[in-house]
Amino acid sequence: MIRVLAVADEVNEALYVPDNLTRAAPDIVVSCGDLPFDYLEYLVTVLNVPLLYVPGNHDPDLIDRPDIDQGLGLAPIDLAAVRPHHDPPGPAGCTNVDGRVERARGLRVGGLGGSVRYREGPNQYTQGQMRRRARRLARRARHLGGLDVLVTHAPPLGLGDEDDPAHRGFDAFHWLAGRLRPKLLVHGHIHPYGHERPDRRLEEALVVNAVPSRIVEVTA
Repeated sequence: MIRVLAVADEVNEALYVPDNLTRAAPDIVVSCGDLPFDYLEYLVTVLNVPLLYVPGNHDPDLIDRPDIDQGLGLAPIDLAAVRPHHDPPGPAGCTNVDGRVERARGLRVGGLGGSVRYREGPNQYTQGQMRRRARRLARRARHLGGLDVLVTHAPPLGLGDEDDPAHRGFDAFHWLAGRLRPKLLVHGHIHPYGHERPDRRLEEALVVNAVPSRIVEVTA
């Protein structure tokens, strides 16, 4: 079993106690967005395990690849032609899996960051834009034989989301779970505010609200 520490949206002050982290003993960390970069850098430094993340709607624009549709429906831009070589944006020592799939400790981890578009700003998408992003992620995951863990910022539509426009989930995640059959879907964006958020099921995936942190075990 692979132990996954999932974090999202709210800093868990208890994790600043190193003994708490070592007792948790995660094999990997996944972040579902809207967390300070220095918090993620602290986690990856102390634990010395892979940390994979997606951005939330309150994170800055982290796009560093020409194939991500950031919500305007424009043709892809060759960023390499207009940007010099540079370190990728985002927290140091961590891996952005927004729109990508990476292997970590035997798990295939893919991600789709951002929320439903409700105002101007980065990391927000219409339902149609997220469907296109999900199809691209599915093509990439198929080259690796599928997906074990799907990391998102927003929840699936109707599974732990809210009725207000800013906190609705994405219907594309239902299609993606049916196509790729991940074992785990972790998300943030929906704050518990002291009320327990129950785990749910979507196809074969356990759907977990990671705010502020959860330990989940996944079979590799």
